[in-house]
Amino acid sequence: MADDEILQAVREFLDRDHPHERRLSALRSHGEDPSLLEQAALQGWFGLLAPEAEDGLGLDPARLVPLFRLFGQRLVPGPMVEQMLVPGLLLRSGPGGGARARLASALTGGARVAVVDPGATLDWRAANGSLVLDSAGLSGSVDLVRFGAVSDLFVVVADGTDATATVLVVDRSRSGITVTGHETTDPGASYAAVLLDAVAVGQGDIVAQGEDGAALVALLRSWQRVLAAAELAGIARHMLDVSVAFAKQREQFGRPVGGFQAVKHIAASAAQRVIMLESFVEAVAADSTALTPEELGLAALTLKAHAAEVGRSVCEDALQIHGGIGFTYEHELHWYYKRALSLRTWYGDEREAATEAGRRMVSA
Repeated sequence: MADDEILQAVREFLDRDHPHERRLSALRSHGEDPSLLEQAALQGWFGLLAPEAEDGLGLDPARLVPLFRLFGQRLVPGPMVEQMLVPGLLLRSGPGGGARARLASALTGGARVAVVDPGATLDWRAANGSLVLDSAGLSGSVDLVRFGAVSDLFVVVADGTDATATVLVVDRSRSGITVTGHETTDPGASYAAVLLDAVAVGQGDIVAQGEDGAALVALLRSWQRVLAAAELAGIARHMLDVSVAFAKQREQFGRPVGGFQAVKHIAASAAQRVIMLESFVEAVAADSTALTPEELGLAALTLKAHAAEVGRSVCEDALQIHGGIGFTYEHELHWYYKRALSLRTWYGDEREAATEAGRRMVSA
């Protein structure tokens, strides 16, 4: 199936079955819309990357990028990265035993996935926690886990150093796991702290280990950064479009506010940044299959740094163009702004991601 056919099918579904009021209800519940997840599973969204042997389409992760730009424009809530990217990407590495069966169940919506990864933050990674797998089992904690309190399957990254790591899949119900929900302003996701106290694991829980584990972790983090950037590009595009439309129809002193030079400059600058970000996202997606893992990691960090800055700044420009109404709860701007601020910090904001990209370039 061609990319435009997949994108058109998803867009038509959102137009038909995910109207404004339903979306607002999910945003007020921090991304919880069980019916949306059920319909997404039935339409095969979660199996796009999975191997054909698992009844998936076996698509490359880059094929998800247009979908996540659309999700950003429509502010689609819920664990889309966790369900659409993670199970398929891990199944492509060929896990066996219980790990394969659990991941396969996520493709049909039979299990909700959360990623327990200390590396979801950069500069304050030490505060986010750490995980270690040893003879006593899996131990440690991660303070920020998206959808941790409402998921039943954890993809865990343990001992995540540059040289080695272990990726495991464990049921949330396993003895020794404690989950504590957090308050959050992110309208698209809930968060929780996950504590693991000598959780018993077996060889069948392991997806990849050692150098293979480190490579899988790097790939997983790279694509999470790319898809977050794509979603931020979609948010920025929507903020630009609604701001331009508002500036054309809102009048002040007998003329549209869009006719004032100060507003024109804000809109023109925002448009330039949005177009550059969209081109950057498309370029990384198009080049991804030809890049080495190290090159993809560097490209993802650089893209995420740019998207974090543009997503935030364009939302702030939109607030300025809208004036007083843009700061009200009744207007949709605050939903997009809060979501952009959350995605901005996930796997590194503009300063953190750019610093890490620079560190890797110097090391190389």
